[in-house]
Amino acid sequence: MTPMRTQTRSAAQERRAVTERAILTATEALLEERSFRDISVEEVMASAGLSRTAFYRYFPDLESVVTRLMATLVNELRAASRLWLFSDDPETQLHDALLHFAAVYRDHGRLMHAFEEAVGAGPDLRQLWGGTLGELVDPVENYVETLAQSGRVDVAHPTQTVRALSVLTDQYLLDVYRRDDRMPIQTPTAVLVQIWARTLRLR
Repeated sequence: MTPMRTQTRSAAQERRAVTERAILTATEALLEERSFRDISVEEVMASAGLSRTAFYRYFPDLESVVTRLMATLVNELRAASRLWLFSDDPETQLHDALLHFAAVYRDHGRLMHAFEEAVGAGPDLRQLWGGTLGELVDPVENYVETLAQSGRVDVAHPTQTVRALSVLTDQYLLDVYRRDDRMPIQTPTAVLVQIWARTLRLR
């Protein structure tokens, strides 16, 4: 491939990336103002300063935009989980991990609520979200099983207990930051640390 063709392809890829980012940013900004069901492709593209027809060169529908945005947040949540999963002091690091979780929900709670609404629109997104949750929860289940075998936690049915705690954490943080994104993250973090530590009887 000639240098000219390489430069042309690189420029086209950069333009595509810039346009996709404009659509993603405009969508999340609109979701800060109202429900997922109340926004349209036309509004997203007007906010991004682009034509409506351009949207479909990048995304098939608004659900796919929200899915792309959620992928970024899942990476942030995965990073927060690692603070606990690779810790020699699970009780102390549990606080730090949940603090990071709370920060993600505070900063992007409206987007996460929008994804929850979008999941209800069809089976494909429900299946995708189920797989995503599995990716986040499975390593935590394995870690708690390891802690249980070494006597660091004392709980019956550790795997199912972790799954229940994970669902509770997600729904609680969604509820907190759907109501008031100004709540300091230390408050829900303290609540969640108390619930996780006492339920698992961390030692």
